[in-house]
Amino acid sequence: MKPVVACLIALLVAAPAFGQSQSSSENGHGRTFWSGLALGIAGVTMSVLAVTVARVEDSSTGNAPPGTFQACVAQQADPIYAGNNCDALKGKNRPLLWSGVAVGAVGGVLMIRGTRTSAEVSANGFRVSHTIRF
Repeated sequence: MKPVVACLIALLVAAPAFGQSQSSSENGHGRTFWSGLALGIAGVTMSVLAVTVARVEDSSTGNAPPGTFQACVAQQADPIYAGNNCDALKGKNRPLLWSGVAVGAVGGVLMIRGTRTSAEVSANGFRVSHTIRF
């Protein structure tokens, strides 16, 4: 979890620098757009890493019963099963996955807030509108 927090702090500190090239007529909205884009990319990256590279050994994947990964590793002591590849049985890293989803959602909100686009949620549905000024 410490690398995730360090990554988020680095993004929050460095991301506003991307918006420095925006014109002053945008009243700072460009910075929130670029910060949101950076956070969105970081969130998607975290989620992808959670289900691919950063899998954990304390749970099993998919419909496999609990402890399947540990049983596979234990079988590797037997010469017949020494060639077992148990990596496919590792479970996804749920804390990293849901942290990535949350960071990506915050990034999406910042991107919408940083443009002339607005989103509205009501009891009847969801509306996204974009303002064009002449």
